[in-house]
Amino acid sequence: MDFKMLVDKREKKYLLKKKVNKLGTDLGVVDLENKDVGEVVYSHLGEKFYYVEPTLYDVLKRMKRTVTTLLPKDIGFIIARGGIRNGEIVLEAGTGSGVLTMYLANAVGKEGRVITYEKRPEFAKVARENLLRLGLVRKNQPIIGLDEEFNDDIEVEEGLFNVIMKIGDVREGIEERDIDVIVLDMPDPWEVVEHAKKALNKKRGRIITYLPYIEQVKKTVEKLKEEGFWDIQTYELIERVIEVSEKGVRPSTRMIGHTGYITFARVPID
Repeated sequence: MDFKMLVDKREKKYLLKKKVNKLGTDLGVVDLENKDVGEVVYSHLGEKFYYVEPTLYDVLKRMKRTVTTLLPKDIGFIIARGGIRNGEIVLEAGTGSGVLTMYLANAVGKEGRVITYEKRPEFAKVARENLLRLGLVRKNQPIIGLDEEFNDDIEVEEGLFNVIMKIGDVREGIEERDIDVIVLDMPDPWEVVEHAKKALNKKRGRIITYLPYIEQVKKTVEKLKEEGFWDIQTYELIERVIEVSEKGVRPSTRMIGHTGYITFARVPID
């Protein structure tokens, strides 16, 4: 990962590139020269900072985005309920900014692989930059189906390097076979169901869709049933923060309500 992080007494987080060793804040200047991650450090004004490694969540909150991305509550459920594990091959469409791609890549690990399709080259390029900073693609790794000149100035020495990026529309077909999981974050996944049926392996193949409107879900589930998919379940997750203070404990007046409907199904065994 190409980042490190400082956290001040207000729990404000400062995400820094690894090569940056000095940060100026309203609490003073922090010099990280000869400091180790995992230490308490102090600014020139004597203010305390925690010097730590950022989590994937910390990094993604600050990354460049091209579209609205899935929230952690939905991403975590997709991985957990979908049973996505180390060593699996996951196919995703579309890539967007690469946020879901990053979590999927971490879930399948070094032995697994994520193949991600995106129709829009400009989105794919932004996603590659984000993936590169986390060591999920290599420097100057080509996006299949895109002719381009490289100018990446980011070099990450260690990483999973387990993501393959492609320009393409899965509505028109899926080239890959023996896929373990297909994850579709697109408005009309029913157009992909027949292609998914051919691409998924019969031992444990699953399909997962994420949709904002219930009418889309209905159409998708009907198509899944028509093609013989089974174990079909749809979920909606609501997130509510609990405020803990000296006065007492209570739910926050703000909460994350509806974001999307997540549908899971298993490929038919012919």
